[in-house]
Amino acid sequence: MIYTYKTRQLISTITAIACLVIILVSCSEWDEYKKYTKDGEIIYTGKFDSVVVFPGKERVRLWGILTRDPKVNKCKIYWNNFADSVIFDIDGLNDDYIFDGIFDVEEGTKSFSVYTYDAAGNSSVAVNITGNSYGSRYRNTLSNRKIKIVAYDDASSTIYWDLIDKTLGPVQMEVRYKTQHGDTVVITPATETTTTLKGLDFENNTFTWRTVFRPLPVTPNVVCIDTFCTKSNIRGIPNFIEKELDRSFFTAVSLPGDVGPNGGSGGIAAMWDGKAQNSYSGTNFTDIGAGESSPQMITFDLGMVVDLTKIKIYPFQEGWGAYYTFSTLRDYEIYGSANPSSSGALDASWTLLNAGTIVKPSGLPKDNENDADKAAAKAGISLAVDPDVSRMRYIRIRCLKNYEGFFAGNSKAFFSVAEVKVSGMLPE
Repeated sequence: MIYTYKTRQLISTITAIACLVIILVSCSEWDEYKKYTKDGEIIYTGKFDSVVVFPGKERVRLWGILTRDPKVNKCKIYWNNFADSVIFDIDGLNDDYIFDGIFDVEEGTKSFSVYTYDAAGNSSVAVNITGNSYGSRYRNTLSNRKIKIVAYDDASSTIYWDLIDKTLGPVQMEVRYKTQHGDTVVITPATETTTTLKGLDFENNTFTWRTVFRPLPVTPNVVCIDTFCTKSNIRGIPNFIEKELDRSFFTAVSLPGDVGPNGGSGGIAAMWDGKAQNSYSGTNFTDIGAGESSPQMITFDLGMVVDLTKIKIYPFQEGWGAYYTFSTLRDYEIYGSANPSSSGALDASWTLLNAGTIVKPSGLPKDNENDADKAAAKAGISLAVDPDVSRMRYIRIRCLKNYEGFFAGNSKAFFSVAEVKVSGMLPE
């Protein structure tokens, strides 16, 4: 390219203008920088590398790991949009530079901003984290665990607990009562359904109980540092009345010599499933060992030791409509035990509660029944228990003859029972 004088003059002019622009821009940027550094260079202290906020009862615990900075001597924590704050001296950090502080915070979910400072007032950049504090609002959702029933006994009484809402964080129940050795406290995990009170003189002493809760973690493993307790309830000296036992406690038991708990078409547990039968082909009945000829027995657990007063048996209705026929229990023995022998023998561990014959009221021939017969079967056959017998927990029904054997003139002992109910002296 050929440069003329005018061309070289133009290039020089452009170059001069460019240099002037660079100088002006540089001066402007330096002036702008000086606005922020007029008091010296900005210094940041070491910040928290990790922070965890553990909830508490109108307080929180803040735990964190600090960057190793020997100049840091304070920590300041803000919340409620910087309206509230707390300051901690952190000169005493351990060798791992672990910070662990607890401070009061009103109930609710809070956003915390955490800063460190040195002696000159220089701060770190903020570390932000959210945490919870619990108070009266949470406490008002809690209630003492309810008692379904108490089985009182001289040696040890048993509390049967009702269901409890697990989402509220129940931890345990605390029961307090007096024994001959003094005040006693029994602590039971909330996962358990019973509590045993050894040595409670229930005829003269009461007991109190309360439930302890801990809010469930919002974040895994971030556990509340505090627990909440309900007010104690008092259980007075019991007044016993006759009541039907709660059949949800009943369970089938299989002892040597028994028909197994799953024997028959419906299994023993069908005797307390609450389903009335009207068809032999259904599964809601207990047809025990049909076809066998020796006397047969079944055993079941009441779930508690109790003074028994009566046992009510409901005959099974056959598919053709008759109650007092075929496998229906007729000649029977009923035994009770508080702690039966594992051998299954009807030994001294068993007490005969009732024995006799279930009679068809009308006395009509086989498969012939009138309204009175049907009404009696639907109402259940009530069998009294001697009130002087000891407290019992296990019931054993032994069939000596069913209605098939009665009409056939022999001793067939397989039997069926539609439902069974048991009553005893229970606290009001």
